[in-house]
Amino acid sequence: MNPTMMKTFNSLVFLIIFLFPFFVYGEEFSISTKNNLILELRPGQKVTAGFMDITVSENVNIIKIESKLIGNIEAHSMIMDGEIMKMRKIKPELKKNIEYKFQPGGDHLMFYNVSEKLKKGDNINLLFTFELKNQKRLSKSIQFKVK
Repeated sequence: MNPTMMKTFNSLVFLIIFLFPFFVYGEEFSISTKNNLILELRPGQKVTAGFMDITVSENVNIIKIESKLIGNIEAHSMIMDGEIMKMRKIKPELKKNIEYKFQPGGDHLMFYNVSEKLKKGDNINLLFTFELKNQKRLSKSIQFKVK
């Protein structure tokens, strides 16, 4: 083999051995969502909440949520203790084929330092990073509507 063919062959072997497993695994992992919404900002506020129903094809943890339009996004759990609302940051564990609900009065998404005024009817993409059981990470863009 000449040097050019050898480089091409080595490149193909690298792709097959190292990258193919990621593509195969990525195709097996699927996500379905519904009721994806972000509450419209109140006047003068830079904080709002979001909700969604999500089902995944493998056990995963949500480890990060990002958007170019929002400074910080966290998943929170909310409980009422008498008349006091208590929230804490969580890293949701999603179970295979079981719907997980981010909803008012329970687990939900919090959006801090919203850089642009979100208008009712806008569509916003959020990038979710999931960690699978084998510690591989996958990212998926999910669209939300501002209500």
